[in-house]
Amino acid sequence: NSRNSMIDTLDAQPRRSNLEQWKRLHESDYFETHPSYHGLRDFGGHNEIAAIEMFTAFQPSMRVVVIGCGYGRETAHIAPRVAHVYGIEVSEIILDKAVRYLAERHVGNFTPVLAECYASDIPGGIDLVFSVACMQFITRDLVFDYFATLARKLTPAGMFIVQFIEELEPGAASRDAELRVYEPSVSWTLPQLFDLAGRSGLRFRHTRTYPMVEVTPPRLWHWVWFTP
Repeated sequence: NSRNSMIDTLDAQPRRSNLEQWKRLHESDYFETHPSYHGLRDFGGHNEIAAIEMFTAFQPSMRVVVIGCGYGRETAHIAPRVAHVYGIEVSEIILDKAVRYLAERHVGNFTPVLAECYASDIPGGIDLVFSVACMQFITRDLVFDYFATLARKLTPAGMFIVQFIEELEPGAASRDAELRVYEPSVSWTLPQLFDLAGRSGLRFRHTRTYPMVEVTPPRLWHWVWFTP
């Protein structure tokens, strides 16, 4: 159909990707040395569960994809509520740590997926695609790739529940991640998210927006719900 033809045409175009830059960051112990993450310190998860439940209820039969699963902190809270979780990360180093972290917490329904292989390694029949604190770190082309590719793997009742950041300073909406080893901050406005949904063959259904307090420049968090 015309939607798939449009996506196939876009798929054939060259993509800007900063996956290699993120691999190099992880080889330098990005999570361990980052002031907000502190390695494997067990925090987070509950707020992300609440964010998902703003839009939908967990079901025991659900198959879930987590884009940017990190060491598995969110997955540790999601997995006991669903049938299976596929966690995508850019580095085997991080995926190995996620497997160990989750095994220590008796999570057995987790499959690690390398980002460069996710299109082939994640099966169809996905009920939920989830991501937190990831989309602002990758190029806009990679964001589109994830949405367009995983949209085709959703069940008819499937959904995306994904967090985006919007920086409110002038010019932020036109910037993209640079292809160098650093931590980007890519801003998405609501009109850009409407456009992302349309180009990916999805429907923008709802958003919950929250201000980030005591940060400079001022920012918003958008939790966005997309469906087929």
